[in-house]
Amino acid sequence: MIKRNETAKNGRTKNAANRGMTSYLLVFLCGALLVSGFFFAAQQHFASMDYGMKNSRLRRQIDQLEAEKQRLIHAREVSLSPTEVKRSAKKLGLLDAPSVSTNMLASADPIEMKAARPNPSAGQPLVQKISATQPVRKDLEPSPKKPVDQTRKLVALR
Repeated sequence: MIKRNETAKNGRTKNAANRGMTSYLLVFLCGALLVSGFFFAAQQHFASMDYGMKNSRLRRQIDQLEAEKQRLIHAREVSLSPTEVKRSAKKLGLLDAPSVSTNMLASADPIEMKAARPNPSAGQPLVQKISATQPVRKDLEPSPKKPVDQTRKLVALR
């Protein structure tokens, strides 16, 4: 027959062995979780460093492209200037020096023709007065005796 002491002794031994194995397993899982957290943090750190380097490289490229854009805009403005167009036309032999000015005046808009320089040999002065030299007439000023209609003034301003 089995005595009470033997049964209790065997049951305690199994529980103690299970507790020891469970605690080792728990420590191992916590350690693995901690190590995996370090690897995840390291991965995030190196990914952010990589993005930072790519970002700075792209910023440098943007600066270079903006400088190139400014250079090209300047080159386009220089090449489209009237003196450069005349110089290119002379190099290609398309226009002679005297005919350039007459062709430009003939192809100009009427507004541009008014703004064209006068020919000094034609007897016209080089400087023309464009401002009024006489004072404003007093009969054109509104008289202070008449009341001003405020609604008319507001409608006129709109």
